[in-house]
Amino acid sequence: MSVAMVEKKNEKAEEGRKCYLANAFSINMLEFFPSLVSIKEIDLETAVKTLKEREFINAISHEGTAKLLSELLRMEIKQNRINVKLRGEDCLIVFQLKERLPEGKVLSYEEIKNIKYSFYFIYVV
Repeated sequence: MSVAMVEKKNEKAEEGRKCYLANAFSINMLEFFPSLVSIKEIDLETAVKTLKEREFINAISHEGTAKLLSELLRMEIKQNRINVKLRGEDCLIVFQLKERLPEGKVLSYEEIKNIKYSFYFIYVV
């Protein structure tokens, strides 16, 4: 599938089946194989706009991350540790820290807010 076709499908994701907000992405989140996944880095405003325009399922698994995202996204986000299974036309917005943490380390809100981060839009084609 060409990049242009994937980008066209990304535009269609606005009408997709489900959208999730999470603090990680794993291949284990894919319901079926083979799967084709598109990943695009997005800015904070695009993340806010996308989440406000559609219903989404919160899958933020850490309290400190949920608190920071509530501030950044200007909406209430609570910790909600759930399993996510992505199918065709589902999307996932991922809040990703730009630092690798020591094994087993769970960060507080104060620690998280001082680490660089990115948002990614993930779409299952």
